[in-house]
Amino acid sequence: MFAVLRHPAFRWIWLGALVSNTGNWMEAVAQSWLVQQQTGSPFMVELLAASEFVPHAVLMLAAGWLADHYNRRKLLLAGQSVMMVLGAVLAVAAHLGWATPWVIIAISFAEGAAWASVTPSWQAVIPALVPRSELPSAIALNSAQFNTARLLGPMIAGALLSAASAAFVFDLNVVSFIGIVVVLAAIRVPEAELAAAHTSGGELMQSGGIRPALRWAVYEPGPRRIILGVFAFALLAAPVQGLMAPMADEVLHIGAHGYGILLSCLGAGAIAGALTLARLPRSYPRHHLIPLSMLAFSLCALVYGASRWPLLSGAALVVGGVFWVWSLQLLVPERLRGRAMSVLALATTGPLPLGHLLGGTVAHALGIRAGILVSCGVLAAFCAWSTLAREPGIDDMKLPPPPARGLRAALWEALTAASHRAQVAEPRAAEPLED
Repeated sequence: MFAVLRHPAFRWIWLGALVSNTGNWMEAVAQSWLVQQQTGSPFMVELLAASEFVPHAVLMLAAGWLADHYNRRKLLLAGQSVMMVLGAVLAVAAHLGWATPWVIIAISFAEGAAWASVTPSWQAVIPALVPRSELPSAIALNSAQFNTARLLGPMIAGALLSAASAAFVFDLNVVSFIGIVVVLAAIRVPEAELAAAHTSGGELMQSGGIRPALRWAVYEPGPRRIILGVFAFALLAAPVQGLMAPMADEVLHIGAHGYGILLSCLGAGAIAGALTLARLPRSYPRHHLIPLSMLAFSLCALVYGASRWPLLSGAALVVGGVFWVWSLQLLVPERLRGRAMSVLALATTGPLPLGHLLGGTVAHALGIRAGILVSCGVLAAFCAWSTLAREPGIDDMKLPPPPARGLRAALWEALTAASHRAQVAEPRAAEPLED
């Protein structure tokens, strides 16, 4: 997998993104902890989490169209520069004592808008940096980079919040942007894919821009089920991370450092999931793996929400992080890459504001634990249905409906996927051989 780093453009963007994402996670931890300490309100902490993702619901589809039609490197450079400036504004506000909850929420909203504008560009630029034969390795390494930042950022932020201050964490976040901004300004990304998109521009305009991706997501059974599952997963799993600061502060009593460790546990599990995903048996169909992984995550989240012991909570988050990564897979048509990824990103991040607000409302009314347990209990019920009502179209399979059988047989089939492991091609007339 690491051999793909021999390509200079990919290597430098990968390293710059690793440092920048680590800083982003540090800033997110410091923001949540600062609001928790200033208000002691789980609803305000969840409102902060929601504010970052509201722009995703508004801008993601348009950002996918931009990623398919304009220079992705320049889009990324503009987005990262804006986020760097906003991070500097927050750092100055924290040093001057002006970083009130509403100021933090407003800056988080602006940062979310900048991030939403370039998310499809990040996802779609990778194929332009490496040969097609090495694309799976590049995607896997890019996922590992993000999850490594998710592991390191919260741990560093938690330690610095205990030893220094939130303002110092915000300072480091600003510094972390320098590398990726310099890299994006200096390198030259091949424009072959962009040119290909422009050559078919007339056809794309006739087909309505993002409408082909929406039709693909709505009318194709496999993508439709995946996006429905991702939507429900994002909506109902949001309080697990959104309420982590109140959970660490008021329930587990482990302070800022413990909060950072809990969030890093989820990142460690995500790294393990990214590294083991390719080692899963290729014969095991994804339309079994994905709903089972979502169900396993929801059960881990229930254990975390009910636990009174930090060690058990951390272990549940590690295991849950593995299944979280395993549950996010989708086949995307080449001609719709940017727009299809924007649809998937919208389904992943669009429900998060509502999920955070619902979790915060339940936590405010019934307690922090209830905010996690109620949402994850509903998620477990949805995933159980999705496991039993499988959709072979996720693997681009066309299979006849399964025969009626009892509950035990249905559960066994859901686990083993015995009847869906291979398809037999329909016989066709033999063609004469030429000399």
